Amino acid sequence: MSRPTTHAITACLIGIGAVTWAVAGRPLVADPELDAPLNPMGINGSPYGEVFAMAMQGPIDTYCDMGMNGSGHQHHDGETCDDHDHDHEGKDAEPKPAKGHGLDSFLESLADSAEVRTNPYAAGDALKRHLRRQAEDKLRFAYQLDPAHYGNYNALHFFLTEPAIANGRRQLTATAAKLAEDTIQYCLKQEHDPRPALTAAAAATNILQLMFEDQKNQSPHFTTAQMRQFLNVLDFSIARYDAIGKEWEQSKNWELLSALRIEECVDRYSFIRKMRDTCEKTILRFEGKVQSQVSN
Repeated sequence: MSRPTTHAITACLIGIGAVTWAVAGRPLVADPELDAPLNPMGINGSPYGEVFAMAMQGPIDTYCDMGMNGSGHQHHDGETCDDHDHDHEGKDAEPKPAKGHGLDSFLESLADSAEVRTNPYAAGDALKRHLRRQAEDKLRFAYQLDPAHYGNYNALHFFLTEPAIANGRRQLTATAAKLAEDTIQYCLKQEHDPRPALTAAAAATNILQLMFEDQKNQSPHFTTAQMRQFLNVLDFSIARYDAIGKEWEQSKNWELLSALRIEECVDRYSFIRKMRDTCEKTILRFEGKVQSQVSN
């Protein structure tokens, strides 16, 4: 067979392959389940993802501060992004331990230098927008590793609704609403661990808080009936935590957690129960206000 004939057959086969790929690949391109970002090696939502999500807690503080302030991690009082979500708990800040001397101090200075801003000029608007997009991507990456992680979810939710980012005031944007609803759906599917139920409850309280904030507008978007729906979700999440928690008591699974993790659950459960009672009182107040307006 001559060389030109071989080239012609090869070109023909390549053409047939390209046409076949174009026809067969169209359904794959149109499939929303295959949209990037994908889930490489199934890490997102897996036990490995949970471990990585916990490991991401340190960098999350840097990302959150970078996105909101346009600079590196330069808190002066040890405040972190997760602290914003719990400022109203009234806990006194613990004094930070004094830095070491010699080699320890030198290593700490090297670690801090990676986050120190050296530009003497303030970040411009374009740079701040770029940093916020980067910070949101990294916060969302940490959240996707384990959507049931209480701290990672709250950090991303706070970032999306922070006044410095959300047009000057806290509001329930479409992105934040979808994040909370996706978190609730994911967490309430977890049947063998009580902790995701606390994250679902936190998502419900976050939505309720932003609904209450909406009532300050002249024409509120949310009704008290919608508030009641999420209060029911909150009650269901708390009941689910109680039920699975009792199963863990019988199976001794609580003993497999460290004392620090158990204390976190106790504190978060207590906080959410208080928030639940406060939310119900707020809804009753709004309902009374609506009834008085109708009677007048």
